[in-house]
This record gives sequence, structure tokens and C-alpha cells, in this order.
Amino acid sequence: MLVHLRRIELAAMLKKLDKMLTHYHAKLKTGRDLGRLETCLALAEQHGEMTTASEATNVFQEIIRRHGPSAAAYYGIGYSMEQQGNFDRAIFNYQQALTADPDWVAAYFGLSQIHYQTGDEKRGDHFFYLFEQAAPYNVYGNFETHRKLCQEFLSQERFGEAEAAIQTLAEWWLENKGACPTEIQIYELLATARIAEAQGDKAQSESRRTRANGLALVALDDPKTPEGVLYFIAKVLEEFDDFAKAIKYYKKILKAEGGSPAMVQKIGSQFLSLGEYVLAKELFDEAYLAHPENPDIRFCLLVSNLKLAGVNVEEYLIGRERLRQLIDNGGDKVELLALLHSLLAKFGGDADVQGHIADVYLRLGNIERAGKHYDAMFQTDGLSRQTALKYAAFVMQYREPDVAMEILSKIDTEASLPADSHAEIYWLKANFYARKRDFRQSLVLLRKVLAIDPWNVSYLVQEVINLINLSTLDEDLRKVDKVLASLSNTDDARIDWSEFDQATRRMEAQHAYELVYARRKLRYLYANGSEESLLELVQAACKHDAARATYDLMKLLNTNFDSPNIYWALGIIFKELWQLETAGVWLEQMLLFPSLAKQAKAKAYLELADCFIWQGKNGAKAVEYAKLAVDLDDKKDARSLRILAHAYLKAGQIRQAKVYLDQVDAGADHEVRYLQGLLQYRNGARSQANQIWKPLLTVPSESLRFHNIKQEVLKFYFDGAPYLKAN
Repeated sequence: MLVHLRRIELAAMLKKLDKMLTHYHAKLKTGRDLGRLETCLALAEQHGEMTTASEATNVFQEIIRRHGPSAAAYYGIGYSMEQQGNFDRAIFNYQQALTADPDWVAAYFGLSQIHYQTGDEKRGDHFFYLFEQAAPYNVYGNFETHRKLCQEFLSQERFGEAEAAIQTLAEWWLENKGACPTEIQIYELLATARIAEAQGDKAQSESRRTRANGLALVALDDPKTPEGVLYFIAKVLEEFDDFAKAIKYYKKILKAEGGSPAMVQKIGSQFLSLGEYVLAKELFDEAYLAHPENPDIRFCLLVSNLKLAGVNVEEYLIGRERLRQLIDNGGDKVELLALLHSLLAKFGGDADVQGHIADVYLRLGNIERAGKHYDAMFQTDGLSRQTALKYAAFVMQYREPDVAMEILSKIDTEASLPADSHAEIYWLKANFYARKRDFRQSLVLLRKVLAIDPWNVSYLVQEVINLINLSTLDEDLRKVDKVLASLSNTDDARIDWSEFDQATRRMEAQHAYELVYARRKLRYLYANGSEESLLELVQAACKHDAARATYDLMKLLNTNFDSPNIYWALGIIFKELWQLETAGVWLEQMLLFPSLAKQAKAKAYLELADCFIWQGKNGAKAVEYAKLAVDLDDKKDARSLRILAHAYLKAGQIRQAKVYLDQVDAGADHEVRYLQGLLQYRNGARSQANQIWKPLLTVPSESLRFHNIKQEVLKFYFDGAPYLKAN
């Protein structure tokens, strides 16, 4: 019925409804299919304005009563109601038409126009979108209807009507859109060229075909031509038996940057379903050269090759999916190896399968056999970045590093690669330079890798090895110890860390702080999150580069290492950077952990109190937190007493401060001496305070904390400002 509606609309445009009416009246006399014919007749009279809207409504209602409901009859009523301005009834009947036949796309168009007329553009756009999605070739103004009518008239040698059917399409575009798309012009020229040829006018036919080819070439050469237009032109050229030219358009679509997966799949399914496997392989071979990473192109090329090899594609793809599941889920190794051999027996040109079986043999220690499969993988899929990286890694480790470096040099590191690909490239290059004993260049590249993945054991081991070789340590420390050798060989089952820890402490004594930090990171990874190893890591971080350590630890939080101890570590390191507010945020987060141990709470409260004291705010809370920390800590060490004394001093409670400060032995603790001087100052003994403080000014500032203490001393020492006023 929809085709009849379009023919009626076309006849109305051509002013030829009389012929349509005569045709339908003649058919009625046969007495067959009366419901459909009466509906067609009513639609023709309605569109030819041979009856009023009210009369047309009555006719359609009578048809429904006698022959039952139909989408066409409801549509006719809706159309009449729309003409009368009765939009509510029109909407109801258009919806009834869609209920009767969801493919009656004309009703979507009617609904969109009503909503536009009533000012509801949002709903208008919604229904027009549905119309565009459902209508065949809708974006070309009901192209399919005109095309079919043209072909039907041409087959009946009704040449004038065939030309009119296709030319009215361009007229529709000009009247409704103001311009006719190039692709529609191409179709019209080729269709009318065929009509002219059928009439014996070869000169006219050739002229039209030449103009069509010219327009088609312009579209092909224009880099801005959308892929949908190129596809349409290709289909048009196919229809008019110019398959060789159509292939050029398919190739351009597949080779273009940013092509849609849907279009790739559309072209692939078209050729493969038609059995054009050689052409499909030709198309996707070229597309692969342009886009070796594109999964849709790779899949279509694989299917083309499978078809040409006579392999049962469905069975092979099921096996391939099972392979993916076994690899992802760590399935049975025997089944995995059997499946890999089965797939290879069917088809040897699948690079993914070759790579997987190579991995299996490599894990089994069969380097020679693994190498054969890696070679086959690279020969098949060497343009793929992942394949090239995988092959380069094998060659770097087991063959010639220079060959691996040559492969790596062809990969553009400036391209928008995933982070893991960047890391892999830098890592392999760092490995190359380490093998060439250029440890400095290796370290430069390793730092790029560690910025992406700062907790990778392999990267850390190589960083430690590089730093050892570049250090000025004592000769007996400049060697790769047993732990590093074991970790390099991924043999960490029976590692004795005592020797490693002893060497690390000696390196720290020789001020190799970057090397110590890298070793402490390694140690922490294998210490099951022990507090002692974390404390040593934090101390090493503060001596080396606290800013780098905050980045590394926050990266660690994004893994399964999330714990209150890491929050504490971040708080301590931000304190080292003297970013006290940020430090406080991390320490407060630590206290939010459920069932936090008493000792851990004591640590958090103590550090928070210290932050508040030095920020010069929340004095009462600083005292409260410091007291909580002392009460919770069974050890009551000197540092907790010192911080509590400082909190009382800040709060102006001098006597309380003295009680706790007297319990602390100053010794070499510069901060205790600072507080002792402050206590004297607050008691009015300014000269005694100055005598205590004066030696502190000669001590080098090795931390931001001590630098701030000296700044405070200078403020009181020279300005003589009262303590409470100064704060």
C-alpha cells in the first residue's frame, strides 16, 4: 500500500491522477481485493482534491467498517483531519495507522508536520527522525519510490513517464530543499541515459553518462565528500553496470581516516554475502595497509581469507571465541594448546592465533618453536602496532637487539597511542640501551615508562640496575645483587631480602637517595604492605623527591593496594612538601576507614594535630587531637609529647606545655630546642630564648619543615613580636 500511496503522490505531481483513477475503477470491476482498491481510490481522490476533507473522512470510515482497519485508511482519516486543523484527531489516527502497520512511515512524517505547526519542535524533530530512520532512502526524498517507478515504466517502454518519474525527484529536492545533491544528479543522469539508449538516442545517452561520470569523479576527488555519499554513488555505479568504478569508491571509504565501523561492516557483508571473496580480499588488503589497527577491517580481511581458503567460517570463529575465553579466564592449558593447534590446522594466516601459540611455547621454554610462530605472526600482521611490539619484545630478549630496535623505530611514538603502547615502546628501547650498556639513555626512557606505570616490577628492577651502574657508590655496592637477578628472571619464589635491605641501608648512608627510593619501592611491593617497609619508603621519598612520591602513591591507590597506611603515607609526604591542608585531607580520609587499628588512629590524630598547629588554626582541635594521640599510643614516644607541648603553647597554656616538654630530651632534636626557646619567650625570658635559638640559625635547612622553624625563630629573634600577636 505504501508504494500505491507514493504512486498516487507522484501522479498528483505530474497532474496524471485521471489515469490512476481510471486504472483503479477498472480493477474494481474484477471484484477482487476490494478493500485495498477502494482505499487506493479514496486516497487518489483525496490527494487530487476531488473531495472535501469531511467527505474523505466518511469514505475511509466506511471502508474500515466494511473491510476492517488498515494503516492506509487510518492515514487517510489523519490526513483529512490535519487539513481541517483538527490536530488532536489527526495525531490519534496517525498513531492508529502505525499501530496497524509500524512500517507505515508516512504517518511519522504526518506527525512531525503537525508538531511543527503547533510549535512543538522537539517532538516534531523526534517524529521526523523516526521517519528518516524508517523510510527507505528517505534522505534522498523517497528515492526508492521514484527509482522503482522509473524502472517499472522503462520495462513497459513508457519512456516519457520513466523520465518524469526520476526527474520529479530532483524537482522535489529543488522545491523542498533549494538544491539537489550531487549523488541524486548522478543517478538521474545515468537513469535518463539508459532511457535515451532504450529509445535509440545514443548521442544523448553518451552525453548524459559523461556528465554523470564527471560529477562522480569530482565527488571521489573531494576529501570532504561524506562516506555515505561515496557509498551511495558506488551503489548507483553498480546498478548501471560500472562495477570497476564502484570499487574505487569502496576503496576510498575503507582507506579514509575516521570511517565508521557500520560502513566497514556494510561493505564487508555486501561483498562476502555475494560470494565476491577475491574482490573483498582486494578491498580489505588495501584498507589494512591504511588502517592496520582497525578491528572491523581486520575482521573482514580475516573472513575473506578464510573463505578463499575454503574454511568453514562459522566453525572457525566459534573456535576463536572459545580461544579468547580461555585466555581471558586462564582456562585449561591442555584445552588451550589443543584448540590452538586445531585452529592452525584449519588456517595458518591468523596472526592472533600464531601469536597466542607462540606465547604458550615461550612459557614452556621452547624458544625455537615459539620463534617460528612469532615469525609467522609478524609476517602476516607486521603493520599492526601491537603485533610489531610483541615481535620486537621477543627479538629483543632472545635474538638480536638491533633488529628489535629497527622494528621499534618504525612505530610513531608521537601518534595518539594508548598509554600501555607508549610504555611498551619506551620499555623496549630502555632495554635496548641497557643491553648496549648506555645506562644513562636507558634511564631517560625508563623515567617516561615509570611516569605511566610507576609500580611495574620489571621497570623498577631495570631502574635500580641503571642507577647502580651510574652511581658513585663504593665498588662492592656497584653490582647487581642476587635479588635483582632473581627478579629479572621472574624467579621470586625464594628470595632472601636481608642482604638486599642491608645494601639499601649502606647506599642510603652514601646519599644515593634516588637509588634508595627505587629499591624501597621494590621492597614494599614484596613486603605484603608491612608498615615498616612503608615507613622506610616514605623516609626515602622525603629524602629523594616527595613530589614524585605523591604521584607514585596516588597511582598505587588506583590498584588493589588501597589501604589506610597509604593515606597516612600521602599525608606525611604532603607534610614534607609543606602542603599542610592537602596533608590534612589525606589523614582525615585515613580516619574514615572502618575498624581502623588503635595505633593507626593515634598516628593519624598526631599528624593532623601537627598540621593544625603549623597552619595556625583550630588550636583547640590541635590540642584535642594531640591528647587523643597520646592517650591511644601506649608507647608515648618523644615526638607525640613534643607535638602535644607545641599544641598547648599555641593555645597559650604555658604550664601544660612545660609539663610535656620537660619529659622530652632535646638531644639533637632541633624542633624540641625551638619549643624550649618558645617556652622561655612566652614566659618573658627573651634573652634566654635567644640563647637557645641562636645555634639553630647555623644549622642547614634540609627540609621545608626546618626552614619554617628557622623562619619562626627569626620572626621572634629580630622582630621581638609577642608570641600570640605574631600568630
